[in-house]
Amino acid sequence: MNNFKAISGLMVEDNIDHAELMLDAFHEFNIKNSIDHVLDGEQAIAYLRNQSPYQDKERYSRPDIVFLDIRMPRQGGIETLKIIKNDDALKDIPVVMISTSTTVPEIKECYRLGASGYVTKPLQFEEFSKKMTELNYYWVLTSELPK
Repeated sequence: MNNFKAISGLMVEDNIDHAELMLDAFHEFNIKNSIDHVLDGEQAIAYLRNQSPYQDKERYSRPDIVFLDIRMPRQGGIETLKIIKNDDALKDIPVVMISTSTTVPEIKECYRLGASGYVTKPLQFEEFSKKMTELNYYWVLTSELPK
């Protein structure tokens, strides 16, 4: 067992396979990490605001960080990022955008809107797992998260 500080996070990802890989990587890095998962931006906003069905503030507490996929049904990641960063109660939560896209205008737009990071999802499992481990190292060992 390691002595890394645990993080609580919210994973917003509509692709169940991608979500499971990311969740496994976060738990493998530190079994104490607490990462919840929702399927789209609308669910993410409800979760962050403790709205139905996420009213239980003990169970659905404010995460240290949000990992937000860009392309999702109903409400995509960029729209969700706008809502988070325009809400005084949520805007200080770091949001890391996760996407298969490496489109420069999209990356610039995410940073302009207040994203704390932008990570591309590699297509190969080994690369994907390595990138998730590196992401863990950054947010657990290097970065200070707001409390």
